[in-house]
Parts: sequence; structure tokens; C-alpha cells
Amino acid sequence: MSFLTLFWHLANLFAAPLWVALILVLLAKGWVWRQPLRSASWRRLWLECAAAGLLGQLAAMAFWGAEGKLAGYALLLALLMLPLGWRLSRRG
Repeated sequence: MSFLTLFWHLANLFAAPLWVALILVLLAKGWVWRQPLRSASWRRLWLECAAAGLLGQLAAMAFWGAEGKLAGYALLLALLMLPLGWRLSRRG
């Protein structure tokens, strides 16, 4: 495997959690829960969600041995929602 092939494999592995975290934070802070998430910065929310999503992606690869399984994406989404859910539950 060449360096370029390895780079694209890793880029595609981490692209899904990073982009989905960005979309989730944009929707959550910018549209749905504008007031409850007012005190948290955009960058902080994205970093928390992205870190949880990357953890979910790596855990799915370790557990199922392959990337792209539907259960792996379910784990990814569940972990992506945890930081926002935690912040929203603290506000109530």
C-alpha cells in the first residue's frame, strides 16, 4: 500500500464522523436549541461531538473488524449525540 492510498483510506475513515458532527452542531446550536446552547462555543461543541464520533468509529472498527457496517454507524450516531444531550440535560 502506497502512502497516498493509506492517506485516502484514513481520510475517508475520519471524514464521516467529522462532517456529521459539523452538521449536527450546526443544526443543534444554529436552529433547534439556540437558547440552551448559547453559552457553549461552536468550536467546543464541534470538538466534543467530533471526538465522540471518532471514538465511535474506532470502537466499531475494533468490535466488528470492518468499517461501513450499519451497526457501526448506529454507534457513531449514538456517541455523536452524547455531548449535546449531556449539555442540554445540564441546562434543564
